[in-house]
This record gives sequence, C-alpha cells and structure tokens, in this order.
Amino acid sequence: MNYRPCHVTTLLGSAIYERAYYHCLACHHGHLPTDMDFRIADHQTVGASEVISLMGLLEPFEEGARKTLPRLTGMNVSASTVQRTTEAVGADVAERRDCGETFADDEVWDWHRDATGRKVAYVELDATGVRQQGPHAERAEGRMPWVGVVFNPLPMNPHRRDRRRRHCAESRGVSGLMSLEEIGQQLRNECRSVGLKHADVVIGLSDGGNGLENCLTNVVSGMAREVVFILDFWHASEHLQEFANIFVSDETMRHNQVELWCQHLKEHGGLSLIRQLQSLDLTDRLPPVTEQHQLLLNYLRSNQHRMDYPDYIRNGWQIGSGKVESSCKNIVGARLKCSGMRWRPYGTTPLCQLRALYKSEPKIWTLYWQAYAKT
Repeated sequence: MNYRPCHVTTLLGSAIYERAYYHCLACHHGHLPTDMDFRIADHQTVGASEVISLMGLLEPFEEGARKTLPRLTGMNVSASTVQRTTEAVGADVAERRDCGETFADDEVWDWHRDATGRKVAYVELDATGVRQQGPHAERAEGRMPWVGVVFNPLPMNPHRRDRRRRHCAESRGVSGLMSLEEIGQQLRNECRSVGLKHADVVIGLSDGGNGLENCLTNVVSGMAREVVFILDFWHASEHLQEFANIFVSDETMRHNQVELWCQHLKEHGGLSLIRQLQSLDLTDRLPPVTEQHQLLLNYLRSNQHRMDYPDYIRNGWQIGSGKVESSCKNIVGARLKCSGMRWRPYGTTPLCQLRALYKSEPKIWTLYWQAYAKT
C-alpha cells in the first residue's frame, strides 16, 4: 500500500488530494477505495459530472466544452471529456431503466377529470429517425429511437377555440434504440410509478403504426379500468391531404375540400367519412386516383374503431398526439438531429435516455443524481 495523488475536477475548479492505493496480489489489480467513497469517476466529482453531462445533453460537445461551460462555470475540459461523461451518465440511466428503476418513489398523480367527471391518463408512443455513422466515419443507415410518454394534461374545453393552454408539468418519458417490447416495459414501469391504475380512463394515442396499439395494450394491461385508443387526428388529416393532392387539381378547391373532410371527421366520425368517400364518383378518373382512393379507404377502415372523434371531443379528450410528437422533437430532434450530425448506436441511446430524463417532470433529474451519488 502507498499513497498516490488524484487530480480531480470539481465545481470549484481543479483539486489534488492523496489517497491510499492497494494492490491485490491475487488478481493483480490496484484499488483506490477513497475514490469510490467520494464517488470520483473519470477524475470528476458527482457535481462536476452532473454539470458536464447537462452541458453535453443540451449543446454539441465541442461548442459546450469550448464556449458555454467555461463561461458559465469556469470549468475547462475537452470536448471528448464532455462526450465521454455525457455518454457514461446516459448509459447509467439506460442500464437502470433496463433494470426497472424509475428514480422516484411510487406516487399517484392527481389525474385531471374530463367533461364527464372521470379521471383520465394519457400514454403515447412513437419513433423518430436519427442519422447514423459507420465504424470508419462513413454514413450508415439511419435508426429509429422510440419515444414513450405518460402524462397528465389539462382537459380540453370543446367550447373554447383557443387551446394553447395545454401546459403539462406532470410528464415522464423514456427513449432509445431498443425493441418495441423493451420500450413498452420501460414505459409500463413509469405508468405504474405514477399511479396509472387510479385513473378511470387511459387514452392511448398513436399514429396507427404497426404494433403500436398492441404495445400500448401491454403497457397498461392490468392497470387500466378502461382503455380507449385514439388515432392521431392530424395523421388522419395527412392521409386526406395526400388523396386531395391527386383528386383535386385547383389549390384553393383542394384546401377547401380537405377542410370539409376534416370538419366532417370531427363532427361525424370515421364511419360517416368512409361512407362519404365511398360515394365519390371516380368513373372517369385515372388509375392513380382510384388507387389512392382505395388506399385511403383501407386506412380509414382499419382505424375506424379509433376515430369516434365527436365522442372524444365531447368528453374533452385530446385527439392529437402532439405530446409525443413534441417529445420526439424535444428529446431526440433538438439534440441528435442538428445539421451535419451522425451518431453511433452506442451513443444514441444514452443521449436519448438522458434527455428523456431531463425533459421529464423536474424532480426526476434531481432524484436521479441523488441516487447516483449514493451508489
């Protein structure tokens, strides 16, 4: 045993201390127990690791290390240190979530009530693309990280046209490159932690992608008294727009036609719109028009059970998956899809998970670092 100096980065600057070094004759490895007691990792204190990883999840590594971090904290570290620290912390978050941790004690959110007085919870799931880089810095095929959220928004007022007040402080998200079953299990853990079983109705919002409804069914299985799946209204309107682009040549008439179809969908539901579209006279139309018309009908029929929009609106439920769409942009897009960026798979998931942690309700970030400091 002897004593060795340790150069450590702290929030107050660099420091040096001596600690005991032990060498094991059996395994031929050295041990520094004092570093473990002080939670020194990569020559950083826990506080320094938090600030560095926070900078890494908010800004590009180079810019954060060279400009922002020194200006805000006085810390001078390299871009590789910011990247290494951020990815290491993100990997720790991902590993803990794989093991079922939610970083907060189980609680019961005060679920908001709809127009009928029932407590309503929302669960959404979607994926978004991220450019990838190969082993030799070449462009590789993009990957699709999942983003899942459980949240508690204010109910919509069907009599108000201004719906911009949908602030949602109670929200938790998970994200990363993983299978649909894995993201579903992590989302299920978050749902259980916030007391989803105490809600009267659980709304599953998605864009109609393959497997999403089944996954959300498994997420809330055994916790939901009643589950209602809703097709994202704006996704349905995009399909109507695609058909209108080939069905109506005049731009003004096309816009008006889509508005009429969307209004009809809101006021009368999917079945009524299907009947209206079936009644269109396409006798003299070219094959591309009839083919697109059939594709639209097939899409609406397969999602008909999730398109009772008049009833959803009367209940004050959300009909658009805006929360998960914004989460895809805020968690993934705002950091991983900037100009010229490409990522490796081993760096994608840690950053997605770390940003999902940061974008969840504020206390989750604090509770994670309290748990990190104790382990």
